[in-house]
Amino acid sequence: MINSEIAKKISRDEFGVEKLISKFRIGLALIYSLSVPVVSIMRGSQGFEYFPLRAYFFSNIFLLYSIFIFFYLRKKESVRASFKYICVITDMLIITASIWVGCTYVEIAPPVQLLSIWALFYFVLIIIGAFRYSVPCAFFSGVFAGVCYLTVVIIKGDTIDMPYFFIVEDRTIPLGFPLVNEAFRVLAMIVSGIVAGMACKRHLALFNNMIESQTSASDSVTKTVEQTKSMAKTIQKSTDEIFLSSKEIFTTANNQAASIQEIESTINENAKIAGEIADKTSSVAAIASKMENDVIHGFSVLENNVNQLENIKSKNDGVISGIVALGNKITKIRDIIKTINTITDQTKVIAFNAALEAASAGDRGKRFAVVASEVNRLADDIAALTRQIREQTEEIQGSSTSLIISSEESADKITEGNNLIRELEDIFREIRSGAEITANQAQTITVSTQRQQKSTEQINVAIADISKGLSNFIHSTKVATSSAEDLTQMINKLDALLSS
Repeated sequence: MINSEIAKKISRDEFGVEKLISKFRIGLALIYSLSVPVVSIMRGSQGFEYFPLRAYFFSNIFLLYSIFIFFYLRKKESVRASFKYICVITDMLIITASIWVGCTYVEIAPPVQLLSIWALFYFVLIIIGAFRYSVPCAFFSGVFAGVCYLTVVIIKGDTIDMPYFFIVEDRTIPLGFPLVNEAFRVLAMIVSGIVAGMACKRHLALFNNMIESQTSASDSVTKTVEQTKSMAKTIQKSTDEIFLSSKEIFTTANNQAASIQEIESTINENAKIAGEIADKTSSVAAIASKMENDVIHGFSVLENNVNQLENIKSKNDGVISGIVALGNKITKIRDIIKTINTITDQTKVIAFNAALEAASAGDRGKRFAVVASEVNRLADDIAALTRQIREQTEEIQGSSTSLIISSEESADKITEGNNLIRELEDIFREIRSGAEITANQAQTITVSTQRQQKSTEQINVAIADISKGLSNFIHSTKVATSSAEDLTQMINKLDALLSS
């Protein structure tokens, strides 16, 4: 174990000791804080005055401080080296302040009665420091406690050194308290610090001896383990080489077996595909023959369609000619209607003039007026009829125009269809020639695939023999690899046992 590890171990144990001291401190603080009210109650029960409130202040401060240090250390994992000195200074100062306050209520309780109790807390705190791994801190606690106590005694000497007396056989004997006696108590505190330091030194020496013994034993065990590990590594190296070689052979054999199986499956698949190709090519040949017959039949159907389209085209041309002649006749009818409208207008003018003449003739012209009126009415009827005839002729003319346009478009479509049928004839010719070629090639492929199937069957027999030999070889290699692996696991277990 190296020095840094020893220092870390001492530091961890010292931190644990500091936690233990914090528990002692809480116990001491509880005793101190409870002793003050207990003594005060006992005094009150005897008819004396109770302690004033200031007597409880520093005892409770010491208790709160002890509780704070206890919970502070629970949250920490380590503390600085100066932490123990801070604790010693704080502990002694709180006790010193409590003694100082105790010297301020002389009229209630003379401090000389409590000096031994107060000094006892100094001694307990000094002795607790013996658990620490610091000799200087133990010396410091004894010296610092003595200085603090001596300071209070000197400054508060007048309060402590009061005239006392006691009565023996009806005689009053005066008694003075010599302050010089407190020097022995201070000396005892310093000696307690020295003894605590010696205990710390002895404790630390025992701890170091234990660590050194443990280190030497650990070194001996380590050497033995290293030698055993060296032997195990040599065996493991040989075993690893055997294992790796077996594993490589096993892997290679497996790869070869897998490749052979893949080749076998590929050949079987090729044979299957070849059989399917033979079946398909036979079907293709039959389909090609049927296609050729269908193309020949399609040629005859196309020729009939061409003849029908020619007849439709000629009839459509005749219809267009008839519609054009009808349009010319409708134009002549429109001219006749215009002439009739002109005559009707003139007749209405003549009838109007006749009506005027009849009106000027008086009674003799009444009959002539009636005739003129009938002629005028007849002219209106003729005008209405001619109007209807004109409207009908215009509708007929519009329909004939639309019919001419549609017939012309039909003629264009018929011509386009005729051209497409001609192109279709060319395509059918190409299909016919392709069908003939396909039928010939299908027969050739069928013969080739039949030969390929026979060759594949022979290859399958050879591959099966090779696969059987590889299976036996893989089984042997697998047994050797398993044995090497078991030996490696045993060596690893031995290595783990030695490492632990």
